[in-house]
Parts: sequence; C-alpha cells; structure tokens
Amino acid sequence: MKKIIFLLCSLFISHINAQVIMTLQQCLDAAKTHNRQLQNMALSITSATEQKKETYTKYFPKISANITAFQAFDKIIKGDGTYPPEIAAISSNLAPLAGQPYSYKELSRGYNATISVTQPIYAGGKITAANQLAQIQRDVCILQHSLTEKDVLQKITENYWKIVTIKYKLNTLDIAEKQVAAFYQQVEQYVKAGVTTRNDLLKVCLRQQELASNRLKLNNAESVLKLLLAQQIGIFDQEIDVDTTLLQEKDPQSIYLPAEQAVGKREELNLAMKSIDAQRQKLKLERSKNLPTVAAGAMGYHVDLGGVSTRVSHLANTSITNGLVFGTVNIPLSSWWGGGHAIKRMKVQLQQSQNDAMDAREKLAVDIAAAWNNLTESYSQIGLARTSVEQACENLRIETDRYKAGTETLTDLLTAEALHRQAQNNLAEALATYQIRQADYMRKIK
Repeated sequence: MKKIIFLLCSLFISHINAQVIMTLQQCLDAAKTHNRQLQNMALSITSATEQKKETYTKYFPKISANITAFQAFDKIIKGDGTYPPEIAAISSNLAPLAGQPYSYKELSRGYNATISVTQPIYAGGKITAANQLAQIQRDVCILQHSLTEKDVLQKITENYWKIVTIKYKLNTLDIAEKQVAAFYQQVEQYVKAGVTTRNDLLKVCLRQQELASNRLKLNNAESVLKLLLAQQIGIFDQEIDVDTTLLQEKDPQSIYLPAEQAVGKREELNLAMKSIDAQRQKLKLERSKNLPTVAAGAMGYHVDLGGVSTRVSHLANTSITNGLVFGTVNIPLSSWWGGGHAIKRMKVQLQQSQNDAMDAREKLAVDIAAAWNNLTESYSQIGLARTSVEQACENLRIETDRYKAGTETLTDLLTAEALHRQAQNNLAEALATYQIRQADYMRKIK
C-alpha cells in the first residue's frame, strides 16, 4: 500500500514539474521561433529570395549543347550502276570514277554535336523589369511576414489575458464559495433555532450549485485556452500555465502617437505602395513586348559519319568541324495592333493601385484613431471598475451585518454577494482588456 501511495505521489510531482509557467513575453518569444504560420512566412521569404536569384540569371548568356547519334540496322545508302561522266566536274579526284561500275552500301552510323552561346543585348527592358518585380515580391513577403507576426502575437496576447482573467474569476469564485458556505452555516443555525424556514436554506444551496456550475465552465474554458495557447506558441507537446501577475496599467498619453505619423509605419500601407511599384514594372513588361530585341551569339558543331567504305572516305570528308557567329534582331511589327490596348489597360490598373493606396492610408488612420479611443476607454473603465469593487465590498459588508442583525432578508444578502462577485469579475476583465488594447494600439503605431 505504501508503495502505491509513493508511486502516485511521484506521478503527481512529475506532472507538476512537467507544467511550464510562462510569462506573456516568453510566450511571444516562443511564438516567433516555433509558430507554424510564422515559419511558413519565413519560408516564403526564402522562396522569394531564390526567385530573385533565378530571375537575375536572365542577364547571363544562354548556353545549350546537343548531341545526336544514330546506328542503323542496315546500310542507309544502297545502289548499283556506273558513275556518270559529270562526276569529274565535282572534283578532279573523282574523275577516275567516271564510267566505272559501283555497288555500295554506305553510311550505317554517325553523330552530330553542337554547342551554342547566345547573349541578350537588348530585350526592351523586359529583363530589368522582371528583376525589379522579383525584388518587389521579396519585399512583399518580408512585409507580409511582419504583418502576420503582429497578428499572431496579438492573438496570443488576447488568449493569454483571457486565461489570466479566468484565473482571477476562479479566485473570486473561491472567495464567493467561502462566503456562501458561511451563509449556509448561519442559515442552518437560524433554521434550527426556528428563526427562518428551510426555504432560505434551499436558496443558499441553489447559490452553491450555481457557483459550482460556473467553476465547471471556467475550468473548461481555461483548459481549452491553454491548449490553444500552446499550439500558437509551438510547444503543443508541453502542458503550460500562465503567470497571473497583472501588469501595472500605464497612462495612455505616455504612448500616444498621432495617427498621421503612425500611418507611414504600417505594413498595410507599404504593401499598397509595393502594389503600385509592381504595376509600374508590369507596365514596363507590357511595353517591352512591342519593342525590338537584339542578341548575339556563337555556335560550333562537329559531324562524324561512320560505316562508309575506305574509298568513299578518301573521296569525301566524313568528319566535319566548324563554327559560326551570329546576331539576331527581332521586331514585333504586328504586336502593336493589340499592344497599345494592353498598355492602356495596364495604365488603368496602375491608377487603381494608386487609388487603393490612398484608400488604405485613410482607413489606416481611422483604424489607429479607433484603437486609441478603445485604449483610453478601457483605461477609464478600470477606474470605474475599481470604484464599483469598493462599493460592492462595502455593500456586502453592510448587508452581512444587517442579515445577522435580522434587518435584511437572505435574498438581499445573496444579491449583495452576486454584485460583489460581478464587480470583482468586471475589474479583472477591465484590467485584461486594457492590456489587450494597449498591445493592439502599439501594434498599429509601430
């Protein structure tokens, strides 16, 4: 029996040790490294970087090599007859063959090898525009990573303070359960003394059941939020808990920044400006389709034929190596038929991007102003909540004394207890809401 008890105690202690208590900052730092969404955004930046490097290679010459070989099952050239006299006109070496009979089967194998190098000289600005687009895409990925990181950290902050709020509500519930338990003992004595009926005792029992039901709901919500927090910060394989220390709220004026100054720092506006840059490069690409392209290059080749007779190999060269240089100019004469309309379409899209940027700037200013109003409101709510707690505590004390003196009913006492509990919960929610809105405001002005 002692061994079993010792084992259970060991398991309990190991369970406690396995639980990780984390502050908000520790959660945020862990998320920056382990959050799956942020990891994917970082991979997107890596992918965009490789895309930029790939596009840069378009400045380099294009090099290609080709080898073609064949082996025939039978001789390719077959025939019988006599060489015509005209063969002497081809070459003096062939003159002795004129009028001579022949019977040959020649050429059964061979190969051809070529290599070419082409350097683009002018492509209408297409290569430069493509490289600029690749750079813009990488910049966009970086901005999106920053924006996503802020969103993820804000969600973690909200989740964290929800857990803290629940813990404070559970602490308030502990106090309420002790108060109601004291009520029960007192009412039970009154019932035994015949001062009151069992109906009052039933009211206290119902309040105890209500508190027990609230505890179940809070425990379930806390468990789910902890799992969600663990997933958000990327340590889902560990059981975590949060530090319940409430931070001292700062006066919002100490962190105020005018909306017109904060707008320029927002990733959303920078993304809108990148969209304008991208549309400008796309316009250049569209124009490049209607401009001439110039390239220069060189090519070398080697041909070797096999399976020919010794006589033919003496008369004709069956192994040839040569090379050449070349230049090309491509003028898309007919592209302007539809190209002019395509360019106008791209100009319209550019104007739309500029309008979107102006619209984004205005909406972001409204968003920052709304966040500031929410922050100042929540700061004021804390003061009101603290005043309500003081009043509720005093009201509960007075109602308790009056009930003991027999000048108040149990219903009034239970109402005072509920108001006291609600005031405590409201204060915890006000403090947590302020921290959430402060983080939200800081996210929107940085």
